[in-house]
Amino acid sequence: MKSIGTALVRIQVLGFVLYGLMTCGVLSAIYVSRSANLQHERHMQSLVTARQIAAILSDQHLAEAELVLHPDPRSGAIVLRNTQAVDARIAALKALADGPAAAADVAGFERSWDRYRTNARQWLASETALAQRASQSERSSIYRARLKVAHRDMDAAIDTLATGLMHSSKTMEDRAKFNGEMIILALFVLSVLGAVLKLLLLRYVREEVVGPLTDITRSLSDLAAGDLDVAVGGGERDDEVGALVRALEIFRRRARELEVAHCQTREAQAHADSLARNDILTGLPNRRQFVDSLMRATQDPAARCAVLLIDLKRFKPINEIHGYETGDMVLCELADRFVRHRNDLGVISRLGGDEFAVVVPIREGTDDAVAAGQRIRDIVVQPIDIAGSRLEVGATIGVALYPQDGANPSALLRAAGLALYRAKQEPGASCQLFEQSMQDRAQHRAFIDTELRRAIADGEIRPYYQPLVGIECGEVVGFEILARWHHPTRGIIMPDQFIAAADERGLLTDMTYQIFRRACEDARPWPSNLTLSLNLAPSQLSDPLLAARLKAILDQTGISPSRIEIEVTENALITDLDATKTLLLALRDLGMTISLDDFGTGYASLYQLRDLKFDKIKIDRSFVERIERMKQEGEGNILVRAMISLGKSLGLSTTAEGIQDPEQLASLADWGCDFGQGYLFGKAMTAAQAGQFVMKNSATLHRHSATGPIANTAR
Repeated sequence: MKSIGTALVRIQVLGFVLYGLMTCGVLSAIYVSRSANLQHERHMQSLVTARQIAAILSDQHLAEAELVLHPDPRSGAIVLRNTQAVDARIAALKALADGPAAAADVAGFERSWDRYRTNARQWLASETALAQRASQSERSSIYRARLKVAHRDMDAAIDTLATGLMHSSKTMEDRAKFNGEMIILALFVLSVLGAVLKLLLLRYVREEVVGPLTDITRSLSDLAAGDLDVAVGGGERDDEVGALVRALEIFRRRARELEVAHCQTREAQAHADSLARNDILTGLPNRRQFVDSLMRATQDPAARCAVLLIDLKRFKPINEIHGYETGDMVLCELADRFVRHRNDLGVISRLGGDEFAVVVPIREGTDDAVAAGQRIRDIVVQPIDIAGSRLEVGATIGVALYPQDGANPSALLRAAGLALYRAKQEPGASCQLFEQSMQDRAQHRAFIDTELRRAIADGEIRPYYQPLVGIECGEVVGFEILARWHHPTRGIIMPDQFIAAADERGLLTDMTYQIFRRACEDARPWPSNLTLSLNLAPSQLSDPLLAARLKAILDQTGISPSRIEIEVTENALITDLDATKTLLLALRDLGMTISLDDFGTGYASLYQLRDLKFDKIKIDRSFVERIERMKQEGEGNILVRAMISLGKSLGLSTTAEGIQDPEQLASLADWGCDFGQGYLFGKAMTAAQAGQFVMKNSATLHRHSATGPIANTAR
C-alpha cells in the first residue's frame, strides 16, 4: 500500500537535500569570497613586494654604480644591505605565490636574481679593484660596459615578474568572479527548485491530503447530522486516505445497519408496548391499561365511578365441547359487542381468560352501577352463532364503588373480585355489589390459609366427640369424631371454616391421620363396644395407602377395626367410583363399618348402595329438622319413612342426624330408625367430657328409652 507519510517523508528529505545544497552554496560563496579576498590581498602584497624589490634594485643599481664610479665603503654596505633585502622580498614573494603561474614567475625572477647577484659580485670584486686604479672615464666605461647591461636585464626581470604577478592576479580574480557567479547561479537554481518543490508539496498536500480530509470531515458532519446516505470518493486509493475512506464507508454502513436495527427496535418496542397494554386475542385493553385508566379515574376525590368485573358463565363447556378455537371466537365476538357499545359502557378491558372489567362513571348511589351491569348482562346473553352452532353464555358481575369501596385501583379490584366471588356462590345471582362483610370473610379465609399448616403441625386441631345413641335401647353406642381448632388467640374455630381449606391445600389427609390417632388414644379407656365414626372427604378416597395407614394407627393404639365406622358422603360417589369402591372394600375387609353420610342430599343410587356394600345410611339433618313442619303442612313424613324403609329392605341400619327435640325422636322411634345423633343427646365434647358422658348418662339414657323421649343431659 502506498503511504502519504512516506511520500511526505521523501519530499521532506528532498527539501532537506535542497536546503543542504543551498547551505553548501552559501558557504561556498562565503568561502570563495573570502578566498578571493585573501588571494587579492596576497596578490596586492606580491605586487607591493615586487615594487619594493624594484625600488631596492633601483637603489642597488645606484649603489653599485657609485661603488664602481666612486668607490666608497658605504656603497658596499648599501649593496650588501639591498641584496639581503631583495632576498627577503623574494622569500616573501615565494610565500605569497598563489598558483603555479605566480610561483613560476617568482621562480624565474629568483633565477634572474641569483644570476645577477652572482655575476654582480664577481664583477664588482674584479672591477672595483680595477676601478681603483683607473681614471674616472675608465670607470664610466666599465659601468656602461658591464653593470648597466646587467641592470637592464634585472629591470626587465622585475618588470616580467610584476607583469606575471598582475596577470596571475587578474586570472585569479576572473576565476573567483566566475566561481562566485556559478555559485550564485547554483543558489538561484536551488531556490527555484525549492520554490517549485514547495509548490508541488502544497499542491500534493492540498489535493492528496487536505482536500480528501475536508471531504471526509464534511461527510462525517453530514453523517453526524443524520444523513446516512452520504458518499465519499477516494475509496479506491491505495494509501491512508483510501483506508480512511473505506473505514468511513464501513462506519456509514454500520450506522445504517444500526439505524435500521434501531427502527426495528422502535417498532418492536411499540409493538411490545401495544402487546403490553392490549389483549392479543381480542384487541381490548388488558389489565395493565385497565389499571392505568382506573388510576386516572380515581385521581379526583370528588369523582364517582364503579368497577365491574365480569366473569362468563357456561364458557368452560364451550372450550371442552367445541374446542378452544371456538372459545376464542366467542371471546372475540363479545369483545366486538363491547366495542360497539363503548358509548354506553365505556371501554371494557379483558383481564384474562373469560374475565372482563370496565370502569363506569356514576352518580351518587348504586343505580347507575346496577344498570351498567344489567346492560352488560343483556349484551352477553345474546346467542352467538359460530360454525352453525348457536352458543349461549351468561355473565356474573361483581361491582365495587369508588370511593366508598376503595380509594385506589388495587383496593377497588380486590373489592370487585370479592363481590364477583360472592355472585358465583349465590345461585341465580348475576350482579353483586360489594359489602364489607365480604372483606371480613376474605380476611378470615386468608387467616385460615396462613395459620392452618402451623396449627396442624402444632397439634392445635383436636378431636371432639358427638354421641351416637341407639334409639330403641337408649344406650350410647359410639361417637362421631369431629374436628375443632383451638387457636391461641381466636379460641375454638369450627370445622366448616377450615376443612375445605385443608382439603384444597392437601393438608386434610395429614390432619385426618393426626385426629384419628388422638381419637384412638382417647378411646382406649372407654368400653370396647363404643364405636368411633370417622368422616372421609371425597379427595381422600383416591389414596391407595389410606387403608394401610389407618390399620397401622389401629395397631399402634390397640383399637379393634370393628370399632371404626367410616363415613363417606354421596358426593364421593360421583368422583372416582372405581377408586372409592376399591378403598371401601379394603376398609371393610379390615373389619370396619362403612356408612353413607348425608343420605338423601346427593346422587347415590340403589345400585351403588348394594354394589359398594354399605352397612349404614345416615339421614341428613335437613330431613329430620322438617319432620314436625311437614306434619303441620299435611305433607306427612314420606321421605324420612321411605329412607328408613329403604335401609331396612337393603339390610342397612339407619341413623338420623340433627335430632333436637323429643318429638323428632318419638317419630323416628315409631318409624324404626336404629340410631340417633343430635343436640338432644349431646353436643360435640372433649375426650374427658365424652368419658364422663359415658359413665353418667348410660343408665339415664337406658331408663328414658323405656319410658319416653331421652333428655339432653350433656348440655
